[in-house]
Amino acid sequence: MKLKVKMVLNSKTNIEATFEGADFQDVIRDAGVLLEFDGKCGMCDKEEISLVTRITKEKQYKYTEFLCRECGARQPIGKYQDGSGYFLKSWEEKFVGTAQ
Repeated sequence: MKLKVKMVLNSKTNIEATFEGADFQDVIRDAGVLLEFDGKCGMCDKEEISLVTRITKEKQYKYTEFLCRECGARQPIGKYQDGSGYFLKSWEEKFVGTAQ
């Protein structure tokens, strides 16, 4: 089964993705990370959101998240440990300071 998801990410960006699975529940689980996102920042309620991926210096880890271009808050996208899919984490305020 296939499911095509179209979403407006911000005033300049639309996302279109196709998900495949054995049945309806598999497809919804895979598409859930986009279906759950409401298009607004969870901190300032603005709609200027970007989807970004960062890679560590060692290229060992990838971090994908929704990023608010207004206040700098981010909503990380987590990956299930068994690799079976993705999920939205809670919004986090912009980090200010230095890493230790």
